[in-house]
Amino acid sequence: MKIIKNLKFKTDFGHIAYDKYLPCAPNGVAIQIAHGMVEHKGRYEWLAKSLAQAGYSVFINDHRGHGESVRGKIVLGEMGENGFEKAVEDMFALNAIIAEEFPAYKVVLLGHSMGSLLARRFLQLGGDKIDALILSGTPSPNRLLGFGVVLFRILDKLGVHMSPKTGDLLSFNAKFKSLRKDKGDPLKNYWSCSDEEAVKAYLEDPKCQFRFTPNSFANLFSGMKKVFSPYPHKPANPDLPVLFMSGAEDICGEFGKGVQKAYRHLKSQGYENVRLEIFDGARHEIFNEPKKGEYLGLALKWLEENRLA
Repeated sequence: MKIIKNLKFKTDFGHIAYDKYLPCAPNGVAIQIAHGMVEHKGRYEWLAKSLAQAGYSVFINDHRGHGESVRGKIVLGEMGENGFEKAVEDMFALNAIIAEEFPAYKVVLLGHSMGSLLARRFLQLGGDKIDALILSGTPSPNRLLGFGVVLFRILDKLGVHMSPKTGDLLSFNAKFKSLRKDKGDPLKNYWSCSDEEAVKAYLEDPKCQFRFTPNSFANLFSGMKKVFSPYPHKPANPDLPVLFMSGAEDICGEFGKGVQKAYRHLKSQGYENVRLEIFDGARHEIFNEPKKGEYLGLALKWLEENRLA
């Protein structure tokens, strides 16, 4: 396997950093990964290596305002003007790089959490650029999204730089509160995953200890509204393979209910080959769970069944 890190391509935001993992025995399929909010591409090394060992050529970029994709006075958490839509444009740019490097390859887009929202927006705007879609830990739709957009726009205009942590936003959920009541083992009860070592690594990672700016939150909520809105046109490929993967204990997916809403929404837009897998006991980051190998195995089998192996 050949791993090349921190390659860059230029955008209006500055340079976007990406890594690629090239297998020894390529199978003619590339997987493009979109990571989640307040994290970075380095957290996906196990997943990328595992996919490359299975023959896939893997590409993953740091979204603007994350990881190595920052510039000048721009701080972590600031995705810039219209940042959600621009991050999707960055994904199209990386998709074009893949197509140029491997013109005969099929391409699978895999998005986690915020990355799954970006991936679904990618699907809305250019579904013909991919051959399959995997959505991990996709967030639940929320009736207060419109209010959130207005609130964070006002805060941004007022020059307010402080914004809530992800955990603060989740703390309104009663089940989340019940988990946090047990102070004896905070790592074990952390919302994102049940692997204590993975949680510890996340909490000690300086590239994960920042907050979104009000501007970035407003753009995220606005993008989420678009993702759950009617698509602008019928799908070019109604039979596009789509796999939803979520933990039954994922608070972001409303403990299974939210991801089912996302599944039904995508089906309602004309996509027919959509599958939903909800894993008992798993939380938000299924590829950091103790059973991550089992979950990846399911995804690899699904890819094989769809002639993408």
